Amino acid sequence: MLDTRQLLKTIQLQVPLHKRPFNTIAEALNANESEVLEAIASFREQGIIRSIAGIFNAKKLGYQSNLVAFDVPQSATLKAVSVINPLPGVSHNYLREGDYNIWFTLALPQEINFYDYVKQLAKEAGASKFNIFTVKTMVKLSARFDQDDVINDTQFTVKNPDENITIDETVKNAIRVLQQDLPLVSEAFAAIVTEKKIPIAVEDVLAIGQKLLDFGVMRSYRAVVRHHAVGFVANAMTVWKADERLSDILQQFSMESSISHLYVREAFPNTWEYPVFAMVHAKSDEELAATIQKLHSIAQTDYRSYRSLKEFKKERVRYFED
Repeated sequence: MLDTRQLLKTIQLQVPLHKRPFNTIAEALNANESEVLEAIASFREQGIIRSIAGIFNAKKLGYQSNLVAFDVPQSATLKAVSVINPLPGVSHNYLREGDYNIWFTLALPQEINFYDYVKQLAKEAGASKFNIFTVKTMVKLSARFDQDDVINDTQFTVKNPDENITIDETVKNAIRVLQQDLPLVSEAFAAIVTEKKIPIAVEDVLAIGQKLLDFGVMRSYRAVVRHHAVGFVANAMTVWKADERLSDILQQFSMESSISHLYVREAFPNTWEYPVFAMVHAKSDEELAATIQKLHSIAQTDYRSYRSLKEFKKERVRYFED
């Protein structure tokens, strides 16, 4: 009998780039393909799974991607959302508690001046101030959940992290396939190629997809879960001062299963002195507060916490689509 909890863990770690991916998963779990398809369909119906697709490194695709924060008056929140959400480069947009209350990620082509673009966007959104948080180091990216815990899979494996591949039209076509939500049919990649009329052979999609993983262009190919649907209803972006204890704080934070994302971002003397960004998840506001207090006891440094109040947008950026 299929262990659906193990299935949910498995597909959050990796969905194989095979002609019949669900059959490959079934074989690994001593089940049959129809059981796996039925279970994943049930996950979708329950709102547990948001999507199954590739997660890409925007920088290696020729884009610049940064976290942006706006301070917007409460009365102007809806106006700000109406300006930010329609942008195709915005993948996440949240209302958070704190001096910066609108937080979103933005990807733009390299030829666009990122600062000038955000400055104009802030003006249109009615923001009194804004900040752009550029990544210096990604320490942990592990937004995977089950009913009991955040799955603490710290990193994805990149065989050739310092190399890149040429993004020609064939590679772009493979990416156009891999960024689609995987349909629940046996030959799922072939179904995308046929439905979207993308001129590429399935074998090339799979081979290029593996190469994209090896080079870190595609960070992973997996299911993304709605954390609220599995009980993680509280979360906060926490930011921390570090100085000479930076390495020690990062090492200890990276081992905490409550932290799904851990980055070092650019800090600015006298204006923003919190380079460590840790996304913390919990099953209640009380548990969240206790978890952050535990992290404070570890870090022994000044911090800020921006509790998430509302999700305005969460969807993947679509690359190379007109």
